[in-house]
Amino acid sequence: MIRCRKDYLRYVAEDMAALGAKSAHPLWSSGNPMVWLTDPIVRWERLLRRVEYWENCKTGVLWKPLRVLLRWRFQRKSMQLGFSIPINTCGPGLCILHYGSVVVSRHSRLGANCTLNSCVNIGARPGETAAPLIGDGCYIGPGAKLWGGIAVADGVAVGANACVSKDVPDRGCAVVGVNRVIRRRPLGKERC
Repeated sequence: MIRCRKDYLRYVAEDMAALGAKSAHPLWSSGNPMVWLTDPIVRWERLLRRVEYWENCKTGVLWKPLRVLLRWRFQRKSMQLGFSIPINTCGPGLCILHYGSVVVSRHSRLGANCTLNSCVNIGARPGETAAPLIGDGCYIGPGAKLWGGIAVADGVAVGANACVSKDVPDRGCAVVGVNRVIRRRPLGKERC
């Protein structure tokens, strides 16, 4: 969670590094200064971190109009891109590969350096508030669904269209289908 300006700058730097490393497009490479203007996901993640900073650090009455304006911009941009990710749920280094239908519950927590693909749902069971706690360095594939009060260990790769409703305690494994662990792999710096 962002608690000061130093945290805000660290979160933004780690998010930009994560997003730049995943892009092969010449305009969106990490060394290009135009990335701030052209990539809608980069602009959305910067806005996410700005809203988190203002909500957590600028709590005075004088800052309220700007906080309201930032929340409105954040909600509008989220609806345009199809994201339903509340503030203070994702750790630094968040990488969203595609826009369109990414839903994260306000009760769930994602660790540092997590990668989300399109059509991902991370939420609670009906009538409950317990939601998944996802570790650091996890990859959530397209169409994956994670629900309930589960814990996912560090470095877990959840495959495309997988349904996870039970704990995944093994670090660095891959989960496919319905709660099926198919391989264990050593954790390294690079997953892909």
